[in-house]
Amino acid sequence: MAKGDVVVDRLWKTFRIYHQRNSTLKQAVTRRRSEFWALKDVSFEVRAGSTLGLIGANGAGKSTMLKVLSRILVPDKGSVRTEGRVSALLELGSGFHPELSGRENVFLNGTILGMKENEIARRFDEIIAFSGLEASIDNAVKTYSSGMQARLGFAVAVSIEPDILIVDEVLAVGDEQFQRRCLERMNELRSGGRSAIFVSHGLGQVQQICDEAIWLDKGSIAAAGGTEDVINAYLRSVTGDARIDDRGRQRIGTGEVRLEVELAHRGEPCSTIATGDPLAVGLSWACDHAVDDAQFVFRIHSADGIVVAGERTRHEAQRLEPGTGRLAYIVPTLPLLPGSYHVSAEVIHRHTGHIYDGGPHLAAFDVVPRESHLDSVGCFGLGGAWNVEPHD
Repeated sequence: MAKGDVVVDRLWKTFRIYHQRNSTLKQAVTRRRSEFWALKDVSFEVRAGSTLGLIGANGAGKSTMLKVLSRILVPDKGSVRTEGRVSALLELGSGFHPELSGRENVFLNGTILGMKENEIARRFDEIIAFSGLEASIDNAVKTYSSGMQARLGFAVAVSIEPDILIVDEVLAVGDEQFQRRCLERMNELRSGGRSAIFVSHGLGQVQQICDEAIWLDKGSIAAAGGTEDVINAYLRSVTGDARIDDRGRQRIGTGEVRLEVELAHRGEPCSTIATGDPLAVGLSWACDHAVDDAQFVFRIHSADGIVVAGERTRHEAQRLEPGTGRLAYIVPTLPLLPGSYHVSAEVIHRHTGHIYDGGPHLAAFDVVPRESHLDSVGCFGLGGAWNVEPHD
């Protein structure tokens, strides 16, 4: 095997599922359980200088596969062989201490990845420049949005110049400029004879950087081969009219209307906004023929895909005339707490639900904190205050 090679041979991984909670030792020993096979007879090879994309629905086994490759999990059957230095970025904030500054966390995270202190110090300026966090590097990581944490984590992970880079979903957060830098860096690693294994729901990114792809379905390989062929097979299984547009984004719908989403703050396009500031969600469209009974829907998702807010039109723009048009939903005071979010949207027939156009990830933005929100948790601020009550 050459440096950068990965060989997975007939891999199986199971988890035990318990069907009741135990309160005694006897119950702990005798309680009913079953086995869930997260990976079933998976085999593939990644050669030095190539990039493999893993795609599939939630629960398909993608993250389990990466954890096995990273030696976090041990397979029940089969084997994994890797040659060379492995660097894995599997979860946002993994290896970071929230109370330490970004500067301190660079040294902590680099040490976890196997770098020596003098090596980290030598590359420190390069790491920070790549992350674009010069102004925030001495702030506590707990004040960072998930997109900022992703920037720092990816910058450290690629700084060690691994022979094998393993990345799980983190490129879904952060602004488009940072995502482009990440993709460029992964292409540099590939051209230097290094390999990468990449998991993402962003099928456009997979198509852009991966030589081959594997579609995992319920722990088994449903399709493997050229990236475009595997993505199209996966999309056909999800919906018959799914496709990838010319910007690499997943789209659905029959295409009579073409939809775009634009985010603005006080009239200027934005990808970063502070909690409490105004936000405009603009929906622009184009169509060649008139469309009756049109309805627009948008949803805001957290980084893990959960819908946290959304709206739909009631009486606005029911008939779309040939040409172009635009409408916007104005949020006067954004209640979202710090984090990374993305926007899905569709234009549909009001009565039948027929989708003319839409997509799950048409825009993205980071929310950064104000001082008053540093101790809040979740997605929304409650707007209340603590009240210390005296003892009786």
